[in-house]
Amino acid sequence: MPTSDAPPWLASPAWDRPTGQAAPAPARRLSPQQVLLGLGALLLVAGALAFVAVAWNRLGVTGQAVVLLAVTASLCAASARTARRGLRATEEALAAAGAALLAVDLGAAHALGLGGVDDVPLRLWTAWSCAVVALVALALGRLTRSTAAWPLIALLAAQPVPLLLLPGSALSGPAGVAALLGLALGDVLALTAVRALLRPVARLLTGAAAAGAALLGIAVAWERAPLPAWTATGLLLAATAGALLLTRARRSAAVLPGAVPLAAAGAVASAAATTGAMDALGPGGLVVATALGLALLCAAVLLARSPVARAGTAAGGAVLALAGAGALLDDDRFAALAPLALAAAVPAVLAAVRLPQLRPAAVGAALAAPAGAVLLAAADGPLGRPAAGLLLALVAAAAFAVASLRAGHPEEQVAAAVGAVAGLLAVGTTAPTGALGQVAVQLAVLGAAAGGYGLAVRSRVVQAVAVAVLVGACWTAVAGVQVAVVEAYTLPAAAGLLVLALPGLRAGGRSWAAEGSAVAVALVPSALAAVAEPSPVRWVLVVVAAAAATAAGALAHRQAPFVLGAASLAWVVLGRLAPYAPLLPRWITLGAVGLVLLVVGATYERRRQQAREAVVWVTQMR
Repeated sequence: MPTSDAPPWLASPAWDRPTGQAAPAPARRLSPQQVLLGLGALLLVAGALAFVAVAWNRLGVTGQAVVLLAVTASLCAASARTARRGLRATEEALAAAGAALLAVDLGAAHALGLGGVDDVPLRLWTAWSCAVVALVALALGRLTRSTAAWPLIALLAAQPVPLLLLPGSALSGPAGVAALLGLALGDVLALTAVRALLRPVARLLTGAAAAGAALLGIAVAWERAPLPAWTATGLLLAATAGALLLTRARRSAAVLPGAVPLAAAGAVASAAATTGAMDALGPGGLVVATALGLALLCAAVLLARSPVARAGTAAGGAVLALAGAGALLDDDRFAALAPLALAAAVPAVLAAVRLPQLRPAAVGAALAAPAGAVLLAAADGPLGRPAAGLLLALVAAAAFAVASLRAGHPEEQVAAAVGAVAGLLAVGTTAPTGALGQVAVQLAVLGAAAGGYGLAVRSRVVQAVAVAVLVGACWTAVAGVQVAVVEAYTLPAAAGLLVLALPGLRAGGRSWAAEGSAVAVALVPSALAAVAEPSPVRWVLVVVAAAAATAAGALAHRQAPFVLGAASLAWVVLGRLAPYAPLLPRWITLGAVGLVLLVVGATYERRRQQAREAVVWVTQMR
């Protein structure tokens, strides 16, 4: 049974935790021993720096060398001795101090000209110093395998060596990319060799070197001439292929990310660099890069069953297409981008057919691509704005058709939204030109398409919007030919309201809720106009229409058309006869009024009963 160093009265009783559950691990804290060791190592290094700065010149060359070797060797030997005795914290502190002193010694040797090494360029001496520290730490790490500081120091000291060995002017070119990629490869090899404790550090260094190589390669591809641009791009492509090969090896695959994220990340960097290199070739390079991106997206859909190939082609294709299109937009090359935008519908259609999980987004992209192509073509002049508006209206109609066919599926809402946006763009594109006839045609197309969609999904809201669009098309058409007749505007609106009232009419609903608004819009404005602006044709047509509405309401027992028709008829007749009332002789007026009063008085009871019956009959109408 394991024993505990703590007194019995400090141990937790067994009943404090569930049976079979281990005691919680103590929280990691900085112990007093570690604080003392760290401060001691820091003070030792500071003392060495002060000694080098103050007392160095009092010693000869031999003395200088002896001091350097003696102090550094003593610390390293002390680290190895404490390692054999199991003093882990002291071992690590002495190793860190020895490595720091070794770096101080090498820097001081160059700064103070020990043995004439000050003739070596500082950049090259720094590289050699880092290499020496790395080799010494690696050798000591092989001797004292329990010390974690030595392999960590070797790993960190080796990082700047490739970059320092290059001339400063070469760092910002393909040589710098190659150096960083080589450093990343070395870190991968170290990642497979170091102990598990140091793997997070090695993994972080590998990612930093790879990210630096990718960023530098992209910058070189976009800013340099074609030769260095393509060289940097080729290096990134080769690095991506090499990383994928490393994932097939057993040792490296255990410590590297999966092949899918590596393929995606490498494809992103390579595609971004390729776009820049294509741009360096001339005006057509960006067009080719965008087209290549679309082709890779098509390939990604076809390779959907291969995760690695799909990730690489999808990520690379998306970056190529977006980066190329963005550069073309930045250069205001809309005419060149328009056919590419139209071609973007091809991979979207393939994805909609073959990948059900991406179908809603793919349907939206497939419908938005032609609309974008039309807008780009109209922006650069090859396509007139009225023609562009008509094409956008056709795209909207196609979107509503797709929404109708896919009613009840997730992509229905996406297609309908694209149709609505394309319709608004169509009207907004054509309306500023003043071509009201074209706007009317586009509204008619949109209204018909939206109406079909509304019927397919049985949405009253969509149907009402579609009818409103059709009414707007009629109004725009008559406004375009400068028609001022009131019926040209009221009758289309009445027809639209009557269409919306059909379900209520079929269900036998209340007349005011069903056809009341349609009859009111059709009769009331015309009746008012017939009195305000007398016209024989309008007067006859209004009287006939009002009489027909009254008769139809009476026969069908519908209150709204009966009341509105009778009221309109009475208004028109009274309004027509009112101008002639002052022209009649007074005795005729007085006699007629008296005769009417006598008749009403003589038949008062009977008329009162008939009036009540008429009111009841009208109120009983639906």
